[in-house]
Parts: sequence; structure tokens; C-alpha cells
Amino acid sequence: MNNGRYIPMKTPTYLKLVCLLLIGSSALFAADHPNILWITSEDNSPYIGCYGDPLAKTPTIDKLAQNGVLYQNAYSNAAVCGPARTTLILGMYPSSVGGEHMRSQAPLPANIKIYPQYLKEAGYYTTNNSKQDYNIDQGTPGWDDSSNKAHWKNRPKGKPFFSIFNTTVTHESALHPRKNTVGPGAPLDKVHVPAYLPDTKLTREHIANYYTRINEMDQFVAKQLKELEKAGLADDTIVFYYSDHGGIMPRSKRFIYDSGTHVPLVIHFPKKWAHLSPHKAGTKTDEMVGFVDFAPTLLSLAGAKIPAHMQGRAFLGEKRSAAPEYAYTFRARADERIDFKRGVTDGNFNYIRNYLAYLPTGQHVNYLWMNPVAPQLENLFKQGKATPAQSAFFLPAPLEELFDLEADPDEVNNLAKDPRHRATLLRMRKANHDHLLRIHDSGFVPEALLVEWSRGSGKTPYQISRDEIQYPLESIIDAADALLDKGEKALPKLTRLLGNKNPIIQYWALVNCMVLKTEDEKAVKRITGLTRSPIAATRIAAAEHLARIGKKDPRPVLNEVLLNNANVMARLQAINALDHVNEAYPYDEAVFEKSAAIWPTDPKKLMAPWMGRYKAYDVRVMEFLEMQ
Repeated sequence: MNNGRYIPMKTPTYLKLVCLLLIGSSALFAADHPNILWITSEDNSPYIGCYGDPLAKTPTIDKLAQNGVLYQNAYSNAAVCGPARTTLILGMYPSSVGGEHMRSQAPLPANIKIYPQYLKEAGYYTTNNSKQDYNIDQGTPGWDDSSNKAHWKNRPKGKPFFSIFNTTVTHESALHPRKNTVGPGAPLDKVHVPAYLPDTKLTREHIANYYTRINEMDQFVAKQLKELEKAGLADDTIVFYYSDHGGIMPRSKRFIYDSGTHVPLVIHFPKKWAHLSPHKAGTKTDEMVGFVDFAPTLLSLAGAKIPAHMQGRAFLGEKRSAAPEYAYTFRARADERIDFKRGVTDGNFNYIRNYLAYLPTGQHVNYLWMNPVAPQLENLFKQGKATPAQSAFFLPAPLEELFDLEADPDEVNNLAKDPRHRATLLRMRKANHDHLLRIHDSGFVPEALLVEWSRGSGKTPYQISRDEIQYPLESIIDAADALLDKGEKALPKLTRLLGNKNPIIQYWALVNCMVLKTEDEKAVKRITGLTRSPIAATRIAAAEHLARIGKKDPRPVLNEVLLNNANVMARLQAINALDHVNEAYPYDEAVFEKSAAIWPTDPKKLMAPWMGRYKAYDVRVMEFLEMQ
């Protein structure tokens, strides 16, 4: 100011240079970092032309593969959306953070972030359109925009983007009667009916109709690519296409057979960024990749640091590391049904360890049974008309399964007890054992107890699973594996472990006694004592075992949990146990009504944050029992 008159000051030359450098560096950053686009579909195995499916009409994805890289051994690690997407968002196995159970809300330690946060720190604009479905605290921030309006076109000028566009057109619900309104996309007499499904007109119609959805999905992919080209960004953008897990018929989605975890993955690199791929355009590679590898790979492509807690490896970019021998898969609670399976595949063989081997693989899940093929298969089994391959779904699972994927792609010939494949079994069994220790797998803690421990201590499941005193994992796995190759000979050990001071070791001794259906007097006496355990998960399992062998009515124990325990996961375990023994010990309708009145089904009012965002799962099982 000079006598009230404004005199503009000249900007010093050095400040002009600084501003120009800042503007230039922003543009340079965008130019030196690739845009990354993920186009994802739901619930489909590689029903894609470029994967050799002769019935698929997928010209867009086929062309993308011709000019890109097709991964023949890509695995989702989990076979259902919530756990699979949790693996993706963390770059960790959800079982190492307590997030393996469907629609759980496991809290995370403060130092673990979801990958969009790391990408934002690296200068990226991140969008997700629009499914999240993570089994971790949904309040976790991260995306610049996660909504049905999220789009890379909304990014600030000069920023590279990472964007996801997801289609639900191939989702499991496409085959539910109210949505299965399209015509067949393949001839009924040409479709492949897996040996584990009934070869009926109904099955063939559903599989044939699904090919129409696959074609619609391909058109969605085409739309996203055209938008990119129209904006002039195709030469600057690395494009991924993949499915969130396999599917879509019964015994695929939710199950860690190849049909549930093997996914299509095609990645296209424009010439500018071709050096970030170890494979040339047009390549089909058998390199092993899993969803756990996607987050570190993104950070590698973005030139960002990969956090030490991530358990996958970068398979692209400057930080790429060597491919592993195996992909590891897992299954835990799926909706209202409790289960615990772990798997290992090398692309040639698939190994599955069934830890709750007193349960059938095909437990009734309301949503799965909405596909009319599931009840048709169940009815054939009940009538004694199902084949052995079909019946296996409803019988108690074996401790181990081993399948030759080339000779037996439908995975119906279990080689686990075949002496000719003994070396392969032992190799993959060891790989599973070592992997569980390496990632500190928290799945050996019953979910009800994991909730109780976490809420009581304020520790996250991640922290609990790394506490060697509370959770001595090697000893726990030893107890869980006591039956392998030993069977009844393990009973003295199990009886001794029933008295172990560690409740998890005690619990796994009890589970194995249930697998054996043991009526040994000493073991039964100790199990009877465990019906008075202060730990609900133990009381429930003990009561169920005694009911299974006809020794004691479980209802006083199980009903007490339903009426007095505010932990919804304990109630879910109790109602599942009642279902398992309902034929001999019918449920009490008055208890159900009182339980439903005491414990509201509004997820916001539930005690346990582990409960999902949908109707309480314990009530689902109650309703199922009432319909029988």
C-alpha cells in the first residue's frame, strides 16, 4: 500500500520457478505412474473363451488376452465374496486378522491399512464402483470415492488413478428363480454338468442360462474399455480383468474346490508400461498368483513401498518377487453355517484339510438353497437316488481330500488314502501346516471365543493370534491334527488333552473326539465335565458330542446359551448344534421365541461387532428348523 493506493508487487523470479516446477512435477508424476483399472465380475469360474471354454461368448476378454497376459493359475484364496475381498483389500490372509468369517467385522491394529490408503499416499486418486464387503471394521477409511458414482474421470487434474468397476450380472442370484429370466446362452445338450451335480434338465437349463450372463458381463468389460479409449487414456492405463471367486452352481461358490477358488485373470499392459510385466503380450502363463498378491502388486506398479505386514508378493512391477509353489485357500463360517477348512493347490493337485470332519461339506445355507438345483440334489440324496459323487456333499467330510486336477477336474475322486499319491499328500499336508504357522492363522479359535476374548481384552484378533501364551499355535495344530494317520489310536492322547489348561487345545481334543464318535468311558467322563466349562464354545461342543452318541440331552446347555448369552456367535454355534441333533432332541419352539424376543435382530443393536450387516444368522437357522 502507498497512500491508500495498491501497488502490485512483482513475483520474484525464483517463486515463479518454484510454481512452475510444482506444476510440472505434478504432471510428471502422473506421466511417470501408470493409471490402473480393475474390471471385476462376480461368482464366475473361467467360463471364458480364451480359457478354452467353447461355449463362452466373450470377445472382449478374449481380445484383451490376445494383447495381454492370461494367468492360468490365479486363485481367489477364498470362495465367497466377503473373505475374498478382505484378502484383496489387505494383501493379507483374513484368517491372520480374524476376518475370515463371512460378514464379520474384525477390528484391525492401527498400523494395518487397506491398500487404497497406501495408493493415496503414493499420489493416486482411488475409486471403487462400488462393492466393498470386507470382513473388517467397515468404518475403515481409504477410498477417495466408493459409491455407484465413483469414477476415474472425477480425479483432480494431473493425478494418476486407480479405479475399480464391478458388475453383479454374473452373481449367484442370477440363477435364483426371480432373476433367472434370460434364455440359454449355450445349447442344453452341450453344457458340461459336473459329476457332483444331477444331470437333469433343471441343472442344464441353469448352466446354459448362465452363459447368457457371461456374455452380458463381457459387454460390461467392453463398456469400461471404450470409456477409457474415448478419454484417450488407453495408452496410459494397465487393465486387470478378474472374477472375485469361482462359481456358480452348488459345491462351487463357498467351497475351496477348484470350482470355487480358480478365477480368470487377464492383464493388459500398454506399450508404455510393458516393462512392468515379466511376460510378453499374448502370453499364457502358469505362474501362481493369489488375491493375497494383488495389493503388494498394486503398490509395486505404483512405485510405492510394500508394508512388511502384507503376506502376498508383488508379481508385477519393480518389486516383483519369485512365484511361489502353492496358492493357499481357506473356508470359515459362510453365512449361518460354521465350518473350518484350509487348502493348498499347486495347479496340478488340490489338497483340502477338513478340520470339522464331523460335519458335511454341504451344510444347508439359505442363500445357496435359493438355486433350485441345490434342493433337487438334496432330495435325490434323501431318496437314495444320488450317485456316490453327489452323495459325498451331504456326508461327513473326510479329514483330508486330495484331487488330481488334470485327471479329475470335477474333483470327485479323493486320492488322500491312495498309497500311490502318499508323497503328494504328505508334501501338501506339510505345506498347509507350515503356512498356518507362518501367517499365525487365528481360525483355530472358535468364533464365539474370539469375539469374547477380543471384547474382553481390547486386543484385536491379529494381536491375540500372535500371543504365544494365550495362543500357542504349534501345540494347537498338533492337537487339531491328532487323528491324521492315527484314527482311534489317537484316543489316549485326546483324552489327556481334554484336561489341558489351554482352552483351544482342549477344544480341538473335543472336536476330534466328536469326529471319532468316541464312547470311551474316560473320554466321555471328561467331556461331560466340559459341559460346565466357563467357555460357551466348549460347553456347546461338549453337549453336542454327548447328544451325538446318545448319552445326554444337550438342550439344557444349548438353551441356556440361547437365552442368556449376549454373544451372537455363541448363540449361532448353539443353534447349529441343535440343528445337528434335532432328530433325536427336537428344538423347543418356546425357547426360540423367547430368544428372538430377548436378542433383537437389528445388527446395530447386537452386542458383537462380528455380526454382519444383515439378518442375524442365528435366527436364520431357527427359521430353517421351524420349516422342517
